[in-house]
Amino acid sequence: MKKRITIADVIIAAVMIAWGFTIFYPFYNTVLTSFMTEAEYMKHPFSFYVRDITFDAYKTIFTNSKIPRGFTNSLIIVGAYTPLSLFLTATAGYAMSRKRFPLRNLINNFFVLPMYFGGGIIPLYILVKNLGMLNSLWPIILIGAMSTYNMILVKNYFYGISDSLEESARIDGANDIRICFQIYLPLAKPILATILLFCVVGKWNEWYFPLLFITDTKQWPLQLVLRETINEVANKINAGSLSDDQLGIETFSQSVKMATVVVTMVPIMCVYPFMQRYFIKGIMIGAVKG
Repeated sequence: MKKRITIADVIIAAVMIAWGFTIFYPFYNTVLTSFMTEAEYMKHPFSFYVRDITFDAYKTIFTNSKIPRGFTNSLIIVGAYTPLSLFLTATAGYAMSRKRFPLRNLINNFFVLPMYFGGGIIPLYILVKNLGMLNSLWPIILIGAMSTYNMILVKNYFYGISDSLEESARIDGANDIRICFQIYLPLAKPILATILLFCVVGKWNEWYFPLLFITDTKQWPLQLVLRETINEVANKINAGSLSDDQLGIETFSQSVKMATVVVTMVPIMCVYPFMQRYFIKGIMIGAVKG
C-alpha cells in the first residue's frame, strides 16, 4: 500500500529543501564567481549561472609560484601526518582496550587530562623553538599526531570485538603486535577510515600553527597562502587605496580568491566519497561501544 502524503510531510520536505539550498548555494556561488569576469561579478554577484565564462582566475593561480608551493607543502604535511597519527592512535587504542594492560586506567587518565588542561601557546612555542623546528614543517606534522579523541574512538571500537579472537590467536602463538596488526586493525577499517578523514581534513585546513611557527613564506601551506591573499584584498578595501582604474583589478582578485577556495576544496572532495561508506558506521560504533 502506498503511504499517503500528509501536510506535515510537505512542510518537512519544504523546510529540508530550503535548508539544503542555504547550505549548497554558498559553495555553488563560490564556483560560479571563480569563472566570472570583473564586470559580470559587479553586476550579478549572486547569480545562478555565468554569462561570460573566463578561466583567467585559474590561470592566475597556477602561474603564481606561492599557490603551487603551498599546495605541495600541504600535501607533504597531510602525507606525513596522516600515517603517523593513524599508527599512534591505533596502537594506543589497542593497548588501552586490553584489560590486562598494566596501569591502564592511570595511563588513560594521562591521555585524557590534556583534553581539558594545556600548557598554552607560549610554552608550546618555546618548546618548538628549543627543538630547532621553527620555520619547518615538523611542528605542523608532530603537533596533535596523538589525538586523545581519536584514540578513545578506536579503543571503544576494539571493545566491540570479541575477546575469543585474541584468545584463539594466543593459542596459536601470536603475540600482541601480531594480534594488533593482523587481527584487530583489519577488522577496524570503518573507524580507521573515519580517523583518516578527520586527519586529512583537519591538517589540510589548518592555518593557525603554521602562522605561529613558520615565517618563511616558502614553507607556508596552502591555507596560509590563501589567508594572505584574502588579507591583502581586505586591507586594500579598508584603506580605500583603490582608484576607479584599479576597481576591475580588485574585482578580479575576488574571482582569484574564489578560485583558490575551489582548488583547496577539490582534494577533500576527492577523498570523501571513498571514505563515506565507512564514516557513519565508524563514528557511531566508536562513539557508543564500551
